[in-house]
Amino acid sequence: MASGERRLDKLGAMEFKGQVGRAVAEYAKGTQRLAHDLAAELDVTAETSRAAMWKLRHLPQMRKVDVWVRARMVSRHLKRARDLCQGISAEAVKFNLQYRREFLDIDDAGRKNGRHKGEVRL
Repeated sequence: MASGERRLDKLGAMEFKGQVGRAVAEYAKGTQRLAHDLAAELDVTAETSRAAMWKLRHLPQMRKVDVWVRARMVSRHLKRARDLCQGISAEAVKFNLQYRREFLDIDDAGRKNGRHKGEVRL
Protein backbone atom coordinates (compact mmCIF):
# COMPACT_ATOMS: atom_id res chain seq x y z
CA MET A 1 0.00 0.00 0.00
CA ALA A 2 1.41 3.38 -0.98
CA SER A 3 1.95 6.28 1.39
CA GLY A 4 -0.95 8.26 -0.07
CA GLU A 5 -3.34 5.35 0.37
CA ARG A 6 -2.26 4.93 3.99
CA ARG A 7 -2.87 8.61 4.62
CA LEU A 8 -6.32 8.45 3.03
CA ASP A 9 -7.19 5.36 5.06
CA LYS A 10 -6.01 7.11 8.23
CA LEU A 11 -8.12 10.18 7.45
CA GLY A 12 -11.12 8.01 6.62
CA ALA A 13 -10.82 6.02 9.83
CA MET A 14 -10.61 9.13 12.00
CA GLU A 15 -13.62 9.51 14.29
CA PHE A 16 -14.81 12.70 15.87
CA LYS A 17 -15.53 11.24 19.27
CA GLY A 18 -14.20 12.12 22.69
CA GLN A 19 -12.07 15.23 22.41
CA VAL A 20 -13.48 16.71 19.22
CA GLY A 21 -11.05 19.64 19.14
CA ARG A 22 -8.06 17.34 19.03
CA ALA A 23 -9.68 15.17 16.33
CA VAL A 24 -10.47 18.25 14.22
CA ALA A 25 -6.88 19.48 14.53
CA GLU A 26 -5.45 16.06 13.57
CA TYR A 27 -7.83 15.74 10.63
CA ALA A 28 -6.98 19.22 9.37
CA LYS A 29 -3.25 18.60 9.74
CA GLY A 30 -3.46 15.26 7.93
CA THR A 31 -5.51 16.75 5.11
CA GLN A 32 -3.14 19.68 4.80
CA ARG A 33 -0.07 17.43 4.60
CA LEU A 34 -1.68 15.11 2.05
CA ALA A 35 -2.77 18.01 -0.16
CA HIS A 36 0.61 19.75 0.15
CA ASP A 37 2.51 16.61 -0.84
CA LEU A 38 0.14 15.94 -3.73
CA ALA A 39 0.54 19.52 -4.96
CA ALA A 40 4.33 19.19 -4.89
CA GLU A 41 4.16 15.93 -6.82
CA LEU A 42 1.84 17.41 -9.43
CA ASP A 43 4.11 20.41 -9.86
CA VAL A 44 7.16 18.22 -10.52
CA THR A 45 5.17 15.94 -12.82
CA ALA A 46 3.85 18.88 -14.84
CA GLU A 47 7.37 20.08 -15.58
CA THR A 48 8.84 16.66 -16.33
CA SER A 49 5.93 15.68 -18.57
CA ARG A 50 6.18 18.99 -20.46
CA ALA A 51 9.90 18.40 -21.00
CA ALA A 52 9.28 14.81 -22.15
CA MET A 53 6.60 15.93 -24.59
CA TRP A 54 8.91 18.67 -25.90
CA LYS A 55 11.44 15.98 -26.85
CA LEU A 56 8.83 14.47 -29.18
CA ARG A 57 9.50 17.30 -31.65
CA HIS A 58 12.35 15.26 -33.16
CA LEU A 59 10.02 12.48 -34.29
CA PRO A 60 9.22 12.55 -38.02
CA GLN A 61 5.48 12.39 -37.33
CA MET A 62 5.66 15.58 -35.24
CA ARG A 63 7.54 17.84 -37.64
CA LYS A 64 4.44 19.78 -38.74
CA VAL A 65 2.93 19.93 -35.26
CA ASP A 66 3.59 22.77 -32.84
CA VAL A 67 4.84 20.48 -30.08
CA TRP A 68 5.70 23.30 -27.66
CA VAL A 69 2.14 24.65 -27.60
CA ARG A 70 0.59 21.22 -27.25
CA ALA A 71 2.99 20.23 -24.47
CA ARG A 72 2.11 23.40 -22.55
CA MET A 73 -1.62 22.78 -23.03
CA VAL A 74 -1.32 19.24 -21.70
CA SER A 75 0.89 20.13 -18.73
CA ARG A 76 -1.42 23.02 -17.84
CA HIS A 77 -4.00 20.50 -16.63
CA LEU A 78 -1.52 19.15 -14.09
CA LYS A 79 -0.79 22.69 -12.94
CA ARG A 80 -4.51 23.29 -12.45
CA ALA A 81 -4.70 20.13 -10.36
CA ARG A 82 -1.72 21.41 -8.35
CA ASP A 83 -3.53 24.69 -7.71
CA LEU A 84 -6.61 22.79 -6.54
CA CYS A 85 -4.49 20.76 -4.11
CA GLN A 86 -2.98 23.95 -2.74
CA GLY A 87 -6.53 25.20 -2.25
CA ILE A 88 -7.45 22.03 -0.37
CA SER A 89 -4.44 22.56 1.89
CA ALA A 90 -5.47 26.15 2.61
CA GLU A 91 -9.09 25.18 3.26
CA ALA A 92 -8.00 22.49 5.73
CA VAL A 93 -6.24 25.17 7.76
CA LYS A 94 -9.34 27.38 7.57
CA PHE A 95 -11.47 24.44 8.70
CA ASN A 96 -9.44 24.08 11.89
CA LEU A 97 -9.38 27.83 12.52
CA GLN A 98 -13.12 28.14 11.99
CA TYR A 99 -13.78 25.27 14.41
CA ARG A 100 -11.60 26.93 17.01
CA ARG A 101 -13.25 30.31 16.43
CA GLU A 102 -16.77 28.89 16.76
CA PHE A 103 -16.34 26.28 19.49
CA LEU A 104 -13.15 26.88 21.47
CA ASP A 105 -14.57 29.77 23.49
CA ILE A 106 -17.55 27.61 24.45
CA ASP A 107 -15.22 24.74 25.34
CA ASP A 108 -13.01 26.91 27.56
CA ALA A 109 -15.97 28.56 29.30
CA GLY A 110 -17.44 25.16 30.13
CA ARG A 111 -14.16 23.83 31.48
CA LYS A 112 -13.66 26.82 33.78
CA ASN A 113 -16.99 26.16 35.44
CA GLY A 114 -16.32 22.43 35.64
CA ARG A 115 -19.41 21.55 33.62
CA HIS A 116 -17.99 20.56 30.25
CA LYS A 117 -14.89 18.43 29.72
CA GLY A 118 -14.66 18.76 25.92
CA GLU A 119 -15.91 15.24 25.28
CA VAL A 120 -18.88 14.36 23.11
CA ARG A 121 -20.81 11.14 23.43
CA LEU A 122 -22.54 10.11 20.23
